[in-house]
Amino acid sequence: MRSICYLLLASAMSLLKVEASLAQEPSAEDRACILSAVAKLPNIPGLKVEGSRVPPQPQAQGRRNPDLYNVMVEIDVSIVGESETYVFNCIRNGQLTLIQPMGRKPGSLAQGLSVEDRACITSAVAKVPNNPAIKIERSRVLPQSQAQGRRNPGMYNVMVEIDVSLVGQSSTYVFKCIHDGHLTVVQPMGIR
Repeated sequence: MRSICYLLLASAMSLLKVEASLAQEPSAEDRACILSAVAKLPNIPGLKVEGSRVPPQPQAQGRRNPDLYNVMVEIDVSIVGESETYVFNCIRNGQLTLIQPMGRKPGSLAQGLSVEDRACITSAVAKVPNNPAIKIERSRVLPQSQAQGRRNPGMYNVMVEIDVSLVGQSSTYVFKCIHDGHLTVVQPMGIR
């Protein structure tokens, strides 16, 4: 009798573990939304997906079409040590999935960088050769010395260094970045 109780208890425990793991798995709809959202991320070399989630949604009151599945999707990404979260609206109807970009939020690592620094780093990373074997390790922004007789004092002028590794060898790509409002110009200066 005692062995039957232990067997029943062991069976119940394994069922609880399976049920708990299923509760943590995203639904098929959520997985389709996440995959479609990842496909909408910008094609930037070195961009890594760190995590994804579908936050709980409040039940929509008076929904017009109950067949539509509508959720927000958050995709956490990192690029050269900086993190951001892209937010998408996902609408599914059967096999059709519509993804609408809703914006992005800076992550905890990006909080210390200015908008200009982030623009320069992102533009410089896009200029690193698109080789899948290149791993981007770090980035840094070095202020330029104040130029004498500068024509436009509103221009943001810095040097960007991107540390990369390729098959165990490391090097640093150096770029000059000029940012003026919405325009960012990055010029490769060399490799060391």
